[in-house]
Amino acid sequence: MKMVIFEKWFINSARHAEKVIGRAEKLLQLVGVKEDQKYLEVGCGVGAVCKYVATRYGCDVTGVDVDPAQIAEAQESCRGIPNVSFQKADATGLPFPDRNFDIVLSFGTTHHIPNWLDALGEIRRIMKPEGHFIYYDLVYTELLAKLGRSLSHNYGIVTMPELNTFTRMNNLSTIHTSKKNSLIWYDYEAVYKSA
Repeated sequence: MKMVIFEKWFINSARHAEKVIGRAEKLLQLVGVKEDQKYLEVGCGVGAVCKYVATRYGCDVTGVDVDPAQIAEAQESCRGIPNVSFQKADATGLPFPDRNFDIVLSFGTTHHIPNWLDALGEIRRIMKPEGHFIYYDLVYTELLAKLGRSLSHNYGIVTMPELNTFTRMNNLSTIHTSKKNSLIWYDYEAVYKSA
């Protein structure tokens, strides 16, 4: 699901990009990024984190987003950086071979995907053995998830039990998690490693 205009304005702001890059850097430190690794960002928006990773770490960086306008802006902002590329793609059908990426990052994307478990399945499919998945998004209590799902089928409403079941069934070990409470949901971040 594409973002509405107000949300795009907020997400594409320089202040938000700085905040997200800071969070990404903190979590990337837990992974031990190496220059020759292949990195994918699912839901890359205008490519701020991709640009940072490409220039800071020298990884082979790819960013995907469902919104062609976001991809066009990302391509423009990274013009001249040879180790970063962008393409339009749906997270539930990623156009990459199995076991292709060392690091996959998804920040604030799954709540836009009604079938978010399919997107996570695709992320797991394209991760190399010993690869890392860096995740940040909203996670709801089971009660609020039930209410939200009864009102709308357009959003990805993630709960901790569902996320924990997914990681367990897909042989993802937890390197780091942090959960910050708000009134309606949790801000949840994690670093997982594939078997």
